[in-house]
Amino acid sequence: MIEFPAFGANAGAGLLSQLTGAVALTIFIVGFIACTIPPFIVWAIGFHIFKINPAELMGGVAGARSHSGPCREAAVEIQSSVPWIGFPVGYAVSGILLTMFGYFAMLLAQ
Repeated sequence: MIEFPAFGANAGAGLLSQLTGAVALTIFIVGFIACTIPPFIVWAIGFHIFKINPAELMGGVAGARSHSGPCREAAVEIQSSVPWIGFPVGYAVSGILLTMFGYFAMLLAQ
């Protein structure tokens, strides 16, 4: 019989026991802030400083979040496909940055 290392198979039980109320609440709050604030900052900078068309900006922000739902809804709302112009660039750049920073985070965690 082949034995596999325990680090993958038994990691869930140890992690679950570590997530007490205070730790879980902290993770939730930090995660909520990290996922909510950046799109608003990007929108404010793009709209007010760079004067980007709001429809294209919506597509770019949706692409950077790797989610096509907001882009699709923006296109339906304005009855145009203009938001899809900004989607691919934001999607590609965020995918590359996520991969790079994920790798660096793994290196720092060791």
